[in-house]
Amino acid sequence: NGLLVSGVLIASLGAVMDVAMSISSSCHELRTLNPALSKKDLFRSGMNIGRDAMGTMANTLILALAGCSLNMFLLFQVYDYPLIQIINTDAMAIELIRGVAGSIGIILSVPLVALLSAQIMGPTKK
Repeated sequence: NGLLVSGVLIASLGAVMDVAMSISSSCHELRTLNPALSKKDLFRSGMNIGRDAMGTMANTLILALAGCSLNMFLLFQVYDYPLIQIINTDAMAIELIRGVAGSIGIILSVPLVALLSAQIMGPTKK
């Protein structure tokens, strides 16, 4: 159990970190260009940036996991496994879980990073 969870976390961590860094660096650039930007506007901009990054990174994550499993798919094809048997294999289930977990991680990281960026980089009360 622990090894499966660790593999899922490691597989999706790179994509989640990439999205988080894109949002936070974009919010920092927006704050640098317009210091009077409110926390609400900074959060809204972070969410808009994150929404764009979220779609592309979820697709990239799914394609990367499918690319890693290409050898497995070729073996299934060579040995002429029936489709129902391929769908029911443990390896297929693990790849699907990795893809879904990574996508959920990306989706959840966008509002969290946008909120934290807005709170940390937003204007301070004097």
